[in-house]
Amino acid sequence: MNIINTIETVETGEITARETTGSRKFVRSLVCAAMIAALPAIAGANEFEVLDNHGDRNFNQLLGINDSRVIVGYFGDGTIVANNGYVLLPKNHYSVENFINLPAGDSASQTQAIGINNDTKAPQIVGFYTDARTGFTHGFLDINGSQVTLDDPLGTGTNVAAPAQNLLSVNDKGQASGFWTDNSSHLHGFVVAFDQNGKPLSFTEVPASRFKDGVSTQVSGINDEQELCGFYTDKNGFNHGFYGKLNVHYKSFDVVINGVKATNTEAFGCNNNGDIVGQFSDMDGNLHGFILSSGNFTQFDAPGSSQVPEFGVQGTLINGIDDLGDIVGFFSDGKSAVKGFVTYADD
Repeated sequence: MNIINTIETVETGEITARETTGSRKFVRSLVCAAMIAALPAIAGANEFEVLDNHGDRNFNQLLGINDSRVIVGYFGDGTIVANNGYVLLPKNHYSVENFINLPAGDSASQTQAIGINNDTKAPQIVGFYTDARTGFTHGFLDINGSQVTLDDPLGTGTNVAAPAQNLLSVNDKGQASGFWTDNSSHLHGFVVAFDQNGKPLSFTEVPASRFKDGVSTQVSGINDEQELCGFYTDKNGFNHGFYGKLNVHYKSFDVVINGVKATNTEAFGCNNNGDIVGQFSDMDGNLHGFILSSGNFTQFDAPGSSQVPEFGVQGTLINGIDDLGDIVGFFSDGKSAVKGFVTYADD
């Protein structure tokens, strides 16, 4: 079951269910704080956990999860404590995932581990690091225990004064997605195909010109059917989600809750069942997580989350979803910390 066969965008930007053949892998209900009535959800919240690495109790983000429930993320706000990537086997087995494959005399001053796939032998991991020598940010791939830098040539130093690239997701077919930043601070989404050693084979751009009034794009996720999810920014500075087949056709959408359309929609993750997660802004400027499943939106606010910003984070953001329906993300507690969380779906 894929994204295109389970949801469609109508002219208003509201996504509605499309009739499909065959059965979905699962139908679940979200039992969580701030559940929106009458909107069926994908993930069950019978087990919600806050998981914070001891390296920084005040700042953790859980960003990706695979079907074996291995999680990637990082601790450290990047200023007081440097970003430190990690791999987590809940509840408390952390492995360091900082980028180390650099020339002698250089090091990674910041690392974030963001996406992980379902390879049963050695899951591949993507993210980004900042090298201390130049201050530039690069996408990286961890494949077969080796780390390699993967940068879109269009976003490198020959074209951009201060390169900044991120890899955000990786599928099981040798493809990763992300973005690079131009000299005007606009994002340019792309997909990179790589071989079994991590060597790049091709880069496919997802330009802002594919969207009405688009000026910026981010490709947040790619599934095994080469379907993408992400968001674009329009000329007025508003964000809108999108999905579609790589290099074929993309459709935009905005979160709609109880008939009210979000002012901003950002899609951050998608799975092989056609489900999408992310964050949206309501009419009052409050930020909430969302789950899009079978054409229906569900608002998700992590228990204990607050609209009082901490370290620049407000409300709840869902960044990753696996094929089981487990979700990971982070939230502001409104007191002093940004907390990483996981919510496991019903087995």
